[in-house]
Amino acid sequence: MKFIQVAGRNTAYTEVAPPFPRATVLFLAWLGGSRLGWQNVVDETGKDYRALAPDHRDTGDSSVFEDAYSLSDLADDAAGFLRALDTGPAFVVGLSMGGMVAQYLALRHPELVRGLVLVSTTPGGAASTPATERGRNALFLSTEIEAGERARQALALMAADGFQERDPAAFDVAEQNARTHPQSADSYKRQFRAIRSHDTTADLDQIKVPTLILHGETDDLIPLHNAQRLTDRVPGAQLKAYPQTGHMPQLERRAEFLADLRGFLEANA
Repeated sequence: MKFIQVAGRNTAYTEVAPPFPRATVLFLAWLGGSRLGWQNVVDETGKDYRALAPDHRDTGDSSVFEDAYSLSDLADDAAGFLRALDTGPAFVVGLSMGGMVAQYLALRHPELVRGLVLVSTTPGGAASTPATERGRNALFLSTEIEAGERARQALALMAADGFQERDPAAFDVAEQNARTHPQSADSYKRQFRAIRSHDTTADLDQIKVPTLILHGETDDLIPLHNAQRLTDRVPGAQLKAYPQTGHMPQLERRAEFLADLRGFLEANA
């Protein structure tokens, strides 16, 4: 773990990089998550690239932030983070809320974005396809549940049926990450409120960088139709949908996800 000052606040981050990285890759976490959720992907990506995973404000080991904020504010945080580290333009990988933040980052700070990988995310707006009942259950688990157990239950609801039996170790990691970085109910509410106003629909045609969209076909939290809307609006965007996969393809399709990410980076670095 490292720290750097962004807008007067401590931002905690993980960095993995070889001596001569081919490019910088920024990983942005999801609602309720921290940089730890990207660790396996960061470790693999960091063999060839400078892989960076920060904690958003008010999450993980970053500074507490008790005021309301927007996803645009989180995008500005990410821009400040990249500038503070003098990375130059970076590839940006964001999952769910992190993918929403990545959209704002590309729109508000295009000079800092070299390419986008938008995972399990949405442009938002009135035309969005909402979460299924199962997806809503994952969002609104009781805050009275112990953090590790809550993470296990949320992952079981977000992933496709049978994932817990196929990869119980993924649930152990999610449990440990949640206990390391338990998110307060107030912090979760601030993130959720920021997401509720998300809508980049009218601006997506302004994104001019290579864009790969990765999504699970059976995502209950952000159904696949939302990924198709992104693909239709972002010029040149390519969509890959993983069969029998829910909201967390970096876990559910780990090898395939890494291969797809690596292929995109190699083609555009």
